[in-house]
Amino acid sequence: ETRPVQDDVLNVDSVTEEEYKGVTTYSRPGKVSQLWWRVMDVMLQFLSQSGQHHPKHGGGPISKDRESVLPPLHPLLAFCTHYVIVISSTFIIHDLLFIHTANENIKYYERDEINTSLRQNMVSYFLFFYVIILFGARYISSHYAGRLRQHAVLYELTWLCNSTLLIGCLSFGGFEKLSNEYFGGYATWIFRRRPLVATSFCVAVSIDQVMWYVDLAVWLISGHFPIGVTKYLTWKQTLWIDRLTCTHHLWTIPLFIFGANNLSVDSYLLSIQLVVVHVMLSRWLTPQCIEKTGDDKFRIEDDNSRSDAKKKDPTRYRYLNVNLSHELWKDITLGFLQISDDNPPAITYLSRLLWRWQLFNFLTFVGILIPVSK
Repeated sequence: ETRPVQDDVLNVDSVTEEEYKGVTTYSRPGKVSQLWWRVMDVMLQFLSQSGQHHPKHGGGPISKDRESVLPPLHPLLAFCTHYVIVISSTFIIHDLLFIHTANENIKYYERDEINTSLRQNMVSYFLFFYVIILFGARYISSHYAGRLRQHAVLYELTWLCNSTLLIGCLSFGGFEKLSNEYFGGYATWIFRRRPLVATSFCVAVSIDQVMWYVDLAVWLISGHFPIGVTKYLTWKQTLWIDRLTCTHHLWTIPLFIFGANNLSVDSYLLSIQLVVVHVMLSRWLTPQCIEKTGDDKFRIEDDNSRSDAKKKDPTRYRYLNVNLSHELWKDITLGFLQISDDNPPAITYLSRLLWRWQLFNFLTFVGILIPVSK
C-alpha cells in the first residue's frame, strides 16, 4: 500500500530539498523496517555502558526530582548478552575451524575411552555445582550489600575466569547424553562434548592463574603482594562470600588438564578468540566503575584517588574494570606492565592489552601448561 507522490513534484530536476523531504512515498514494509531499526538502535544504546554515574548502572537516581533508581535491568541484560555471544561464537568457531582436528585426534581425547569419558563427566558435574554455588551465592548476597553491589555483581560474573567455569561445564560433556535423550535440537548442540573448548579457556586464563600462584605464595611468606592481582581480596568492597568463592583461581588449570587428558596447539589458537571477545564485550557492556551520586560530601573529585579502591565506601563506589577492558588493574604496579598510565585512546589501549595478554598466555602455554599436561 503506497501513497502517491504529489503531482507538482514529479519533475525530479525541479524538486527542492525542502520539497523532497516533504514527499511521502513510503510503503508499509518500509515503515516496519524503519521501526525495526529504530528499536534495535534504542536497544543497542541501552546495552552500551554509559559511564560510572548513569542510573542504569546503579550510579545515581533517574532524575533530580526522583529518588527511586532503576532496577538492575542493564546488568541482567549485559550478563545474558555476554554469555549468549561468548557461547555461540566459541562453539561456532570450534565446529567450523577445529572440528576436523577433534575428529582426526579422537584417540588423543579418548586414549582410554571409558576412563576419559567418565573423568570428563566428573569434572563437568563438579563445575556445574560449583557454578551454581558461585553465581547463586554472590547474587543472593548482593541483596544484602547495597544497591551498587546488586548492580555490580552481574557485571563481575562476566569475568573470563567465571566464563571458564560455566563453559567448561558445558564443554566436558557431562550432560551430553541427557540432552540427546530428553531435549535434542539446540540443546544437543550446546551440551556436545568439546574438550578443546575447555582447554582453550584454560589457556585463556593461564597467565592470570599463574600470577595468582605467585601473589599468594609470596603473600603467605612476606605479607606482600608482588604483582597485585589478588590484592583486591583485602579491599573493603570485597565481601566474605567473594573470598570464599574465589578458590577456582587455584584449581582451574589442574582440573581442566586432568579432564582433557592433554593439550594441543589448537587450544592456544582458539584461546586468542576467547580473550578478544571477552575484552571487547566488557568494554562495550560494563563501565569502569560505579559511583553513587547525590551527596557532595561523598563525591570523589580526584580521579587519581580511584587507584586505591579498597579505601572507598563500598556502598558509594565499586571498582569493576571487568576483563581489564578499561585499564590495567589498579593494584598492578610493575613498571614493565604499565599500558594505561598515559591515558591512551581506547583503540590504543586495547591493542596494547590484547597483544601482551596473548604473548603472556603463549609463554605460559609453552613453558608451563604443555609440560604439566604431559
